Amino acid sequence: MEQKVHWKPQTKQEFALARIEDEILFGGSRGGGKTDAGQVWLLYDINKKYYRALVIRRNATDLEDWIDRAKNMYAPAGGIYTGNTFTFPSGAKIRTGHLKDDNAFSKYQGHEYQKMLIEELTQISTETDYEKLRASCRSKHRDISPQIFATTNPDGPGHKWVKERWKIPDEPTGPVITKVPTKDGYMTRIFIPSTLDDNRILMESDPNYVNQLDSIQDEELRNAWRYGSWAGFGIKGAYYKDQLQRAIRENRITDVPYEVAMPVITWWDLGVGDSTCIGFFQRVGVQWRMIDYYESSGEGLSHYVKVLSDKGYIYSNHYAPHDIIVKELGTGLTRLEQASNYGLDFEIAPKLSIEDGINAVRTRFNTLWIDQTKCARFIECIKNYQKEWDDKMGEFKQKPLHDWSSHGADMLRYWAVTDYSERIDYRPTANNVPMR
Repeated sequence: MEQKVHWKPQTKQEFALARIEDEILFGGSRGGGKTDAGQVWLLYDINKKYYRALVIRRNATDLEDWIDRAKNMYAPAGGIYTGNTFTFPSGAKIRTGHLKDDNAFSKYQGHEYQKMLIEELTQISTETDYEKLRASCRSKHRDISPQIFATTNPDGPGHKWVKERWKIPDEPTGPVITKVPTKDGYMTRIFIPSTLDDNRILMESDPNYVNQLDSIQDEELRNAWRYGSWAGFGIKGAYYKDQLQRAIRENRITDVPYEVAMPVITWWDLGVGDSTCIGFFQRVGVQWRMIDYYESSGEGLSHYVKVLSDKGYIYSNHYAPHDIIVKELGTGLTRLEQASNYGLDFEIAPKLSIEDGINAVRTRFNTLWIDQTKCARFIECIKNYQKEWDDKMGEFKQKPLHDWSSHGADMLRYWAVTDYSERIDYRPTANNVPMR
């Protein structure tokens, strides 16, 4: 009796499944066969009772879809899904998780997963968060080498760091292998591009899917989703995409010098238990020049006062959001009062709606020059500041997604809505040179 084939890899999938590099990145366009390849890759060691693997997806909805597909894929191998884990007859386990939890990137610390599958890698916004996950990918068993298999499309908040880590060209034509020195030798990475054209099964079973991708009006998004292009920003629902592209064309994101004779004005986004960021601006004629940017988290006001002092700039005004006047439960003081105690006097930026603030940024962005080096983090923030996606409705909500990019974008909104006047005090007082 002829044995039924449950699943058979296509050419690019077969190539990816045979790789032995430490970090495998597989993907490109939509419909390239990434999910099936990742699920099969996890099956290689399920005959070992001590085998432990972890699957990570962006949110619970995406994870549910992955689990539904995995149940079908793992059924012939005896995989039973209970709780958040597939368990196989040998005792091997594949655990599933998503990144919506507040402690998503640190909750796996101390765990050991010999294999880790990360779906839609560019949805992880920073390389640091990826490294936190990667730290749990290790093996004390000689017959299982630790390895990460990640899938991705070019779009997403992690576009830049993923592209740089795997040395991905704008228009990939073949695999890219890199060796990275370590204290014990080196580690290896490979990027394997895969497009819809490599998935003949989908092309034949759903020819309308090609037309669907080809009909996308946004050329950059169409090239990313249809052909796996890594050129451009590739961020869906980005608020300031057009403004950034124009700034690049006009060479306004460049090296912006500090004019010693001109005072520096700062705008802040103050976080409580969250990131705080500072934008450093100078006004030169009709130009607004953003010469510097600083962001940190888990620090008190004294830390940021020291940062201002260490920069060595001469300051005039400092602007903070309206919530600086809210009293804190622990001290009974407002942060405005606390700042004043450190010799830092804030003015309060106007309180406008987020929508009005975004429109103000779009209107004033053509007056803005941004230092490409000192403000690199800020540029990534506004590049990735985007509308929240409604998974149920299949469309963008009319409000921003609150994530790591929000802090820099909020600071820029406060700048845009402030009607700055020439009330500048050039004297080096405690107000413009914060004391340590």
